[in-house]
Amino acid sequence: MKRTAWVIAMLVSMLSMGAWADSPKQRDAAELARFERYASRPQDSMHYFQLQKFQYLGKNAQDADVIAVWTGVNQVYLLTLEQPCINLDFAFAIGLTSTAGNVNARMDYVKYDHGQRCRIMQIQKVDYKALRAAEQAAKAQSSGT
Repeated sequence: MKRTAWVIAMLVSMLSMGAWADSPKQRDAAELARFERYASRPQDSMHYFQLQKFQYLGKNAQDADVIAVWTGVNQVYLLTLEQPCINLDFAFAIGLTSTAGNVNARMDYVKYDHGQRCRIMQIQKVDYKALRAAEQAAKAQSSGT
């Protein structure tokens, strides 16, 4: 009987903690806002040799999907994509189309999941060094150092 009461108490505790946790949409919105804070004005193209990683950042105020792509050390770009980008948030890998090493807004695409693709509507360079410095400063402030 004690074990049953303990299991019920744990379940109630976990459910109540879950009620206070952020939803995936809230986490995406916070992450997108963080990247947008350090993004430049839109540009027509970006140089692209190799894609190191990407991160899905959710939907912006216009309900368009936005991803961050790393093309080198501290070389990060925000890509705003034409709707709809079905299940992009579940993609494990992406590719970018390009011409002569350049990805062009309104011409090139993000490719994923065996033939899915979304047109890149906007490209913004992210000051990733400033973003990381702000993160580290916030961590230092919260830890009291």
